[in-house]
Amino acid sequence: MSIKTRRLSIAVDDKTYKILEKVVRRENKSISEVVRNSISMFSLVVENGGLDALRSAIVYSELLNCREHVIVDIEIWSAILEIIDERKKDSFFELVRNVGYEHGIQYREKGLRSVEEILKYMEYENWFRLKVNSDRTYTLVLSAKSEQKILEAFLRGVFEALKINADIKEYYRKLIVVEN
Repeated sequence: MSIKTRRLSIAVDDKTYKILEKVVRRENKSISEVVRNSISMFSLVVENGGLDALRSAIVYSELLNCREHVIVDIEIWSAILEIIDERKKDSFFELVRNVGYEHGIQYREKGLRSVEEILKYMEYENWFRLKVNSDRTYTLVLSAKSEQKILEAFLRGVFEALKINADIKEYYRKLIVVEN
């Protein structure tokens, strides 16, 4: 069975052509093979949520590949936090704030500067679901109430590292962040 092919002519700018050449060399394939594969991959991306879903997948991949993050069942996560919350160990929450400070420095290195950029990035880490209320007010909807204290301590460290002045208000399974 022969595969019917059609010849296409396309125009690309210099930047796109250089990218294409780089992929061709790296994959050790012809330009035609790379373009066919690219079209197939783009079709999969479109069928599975589009470019926003692809961007999310890339961030998830980066988080997991660096081996600094883990995927944890939400029920186990909630149980751990409830035990910590019951004991209310101030030293633990101070440690979390310090970790937040370190992450704030890492966020700055990634080019994240604003509260909104930071919260959108953290949403990928599955800390919360983000609702942008206005240009300076954000609602963080948590999976479990027990996440409030740990997330608040972490955010205070992040904001301190980035010299961001923000209020964090606790509600039931929510935190409201107001940038001053």
